[in-house]
Amino acid sequence: MSKIAVLIAVALTAATVTIVGCGGAVEQPAAGVATQPQASDAATAAPVRPSPLPATPAVTIVATATPRPTNTPSAAQAVTDLGGRLRIASVPPVQQLVGSWLGTTTAANMQVRPFSDPLIHTDRFDGSLVPGLATSWEANEDGTQWTFHLRDDIEFQHGWGKFTAHDVPHSTGLIVKEDAIASDTGIFRELFGNTYDDVINNVVVVDDNTVRYDVQVPNSIVDFFISAQQGNLFMYSKAQFEAEGLDGYEARPAGVGPWQFEERTLDVNLLYSRVPDHYRRSPFFEELEWVLIPEENTRLAQLKTGQVQIGEISRELHIDAVGSGLEVVQSQLPSLQVTFIIGGVYNPEAGSECADGGERCFYQPDEPHLDVRVREAINRAINRQEINEQLFDGIGQPHVVWGYHPALPGWNSRWLEEHEEKYGFDPERARQLLKESGHEGYKVKLLLTELPGVPEMIPMGEATYTYLTNVGIDVTSEAVEWSTYRADYYRPGRTHGTIAASRGTYRPAEITVRSYNRSGPTGFWRTSVDPRTDTLYDLATRSMDPVVKADALRELGDLKFDLYSEAPIVWLPAQLVIDPREVGEYVWPGNINASFTHTEYITPAQ
Repeated sequence: MSKIAVLIAVALTAATVTIVGCGGAVEQPAAGVATQPQASDAATAAPVRPSPLPATPAVTIVATATPRPTNTPSAAQAVTDLGGRLRIASVPPVQQLVGSWLGTTTAANMQVRPFSDPLIHTDRFDGSLVPGLATSWEANEDGTQWTFHLRDDIEFQHGWGKFTAHDVPHSTGLIVKEDAIASDTGIFRELFGNTYDDVINNVVVVDDNTVRYDVQVPNSIVDFFISAQQGNLFMYSKAQFEAEGLDGYEARPAGVGPWQFEERTLDVNLLYSRVPDHYRRSPFFEELEWVLIPEENTRLAQLKTGQVQIGEISRELHIDAVGSGLEVVQSQLPSLQVTFIIGGVYNPEAGSECADGGERCFYQPDEPHLDVRVREAINRAINRQEINEQLFDGIGQPHVVWGYHPALPGWNSRWLEEHEEKYGFDPERARQLLKESGHEGYKVKLLLTELPGVPEMIPMGEATYTYLTNVGIDVTSEAVEWSTYRADYYRPGRTHGTIAASRGTYRPAEITVRSYNRSGPTGFWRTSVDPRTDTLYDLATRSMDPVVKADALRELGDLKFDLYSEAPIVWLPAQLVIDPREVGEYVWPGNINASFTHTEYITPAQ
């Protein structure tokens, strides 16, 4: 067995947690509900921390909690005195919003999740889908109808009345509006209808406490798409919309979450207040404030001086933080998969409007990255071990196929066995491949950008600048905001001649495949040279048979692995720095797109 295989095998054996299906009550699982198709029998818990290099002082990671049944309160939550304002310093979100349809799932999870709940919640210990506003749900045999049974005791904030099934089609329809740019807009249009009115017709109110999604094409993971783990569908008050329109949402959105939205100042902060007697968990702090700070040294300085209690800090600064009396905590599950997206890798069926003066480019036959030898050379040029040790302090676990994890359906052990042979660091082989391809010295723009959860994305890009230059690629670099990369590069199919870092979460493989490899309106990057990707994606998502699904995903993963579709780098836990004088327990799963969630469960120090 190769060294990389041994590392993952150790991680899986040493720390595992059972993924359970959705249940009936928040505290106890119930029978008779559709099983979450997200995970196999076991999923990895917080990855095992390899020994650091001798020259690197070790940073102690504080265990945030021991996994236990669904959201069962821990001893640390026997708190009687509430904390004051909990201030969390974060990288600014991709879009600043209160309407979840106006940006990425990352932006929605960070800013909307505090004040509004989804139908399906995510367990903070094991990451499984569990009841939220829906107490139970089921699908028919072919996945074309999904029925959700709702709580009947929920009130919207700001006095907007009772939450009922009538709010569900309205909230779903917002994501397909003409101006919607949500991560889920494409898939929602495919599943539920292209317009708001279409969605209203296809999301059927059976009675005040029951709603049925009539799906336009069969889909085996509708519950995932509308869950908190995905991140764009949160409940908004239909009554508020009818009275105040979207302006009312923008000024003072009424939600059903554990926090109530109070105010925001763009590029500065967002402020929420505690909702007492929340059906799931009332916060242990009176207020929550997201403090938006781009510079990580400033975030660390505010932590040291007590101006914030929790902060997102790059791992290279953890030693400094711990030396100042702060602590590092990490997520319960492997949280983030980090990769480089090789731009311009579109298949002929993706089409192109460039030749006709259109804005959407996609397939360009002269793109060097369409040559598999060039994509292999890029992978051979990158020193993954050095990146892990120098930037991530050795905590990362090997990542061999973008979108796939050994604990999730679709995994193929062949990828581990052949990874060193096909992807191992070999600059000489990279130079040879470039020469054979005829693209020696070709030009690449390395886009330096970042997302919450991985503040090391920019230094990782800077290191890769050197790796690619060393094998003879003519590299330039450009710093861009993620929102710019999204709007100007990957959405219109203009990633040609670029390489950019990205990060995803621990989630079903078909979700990452949809975003990055699928063609058509539900695909974003469309980084696949083989049209079979679309056929296999459809088979994996439309079949309710778990064996058929896993086989299709495995074959799709084989394509990605053998064709070097991306340059996967590392799996990481989500990590935060806390001030232990102010913060007690923080348990969050890490498999949600934004990573840092479940803030209502954070306890003050005792």
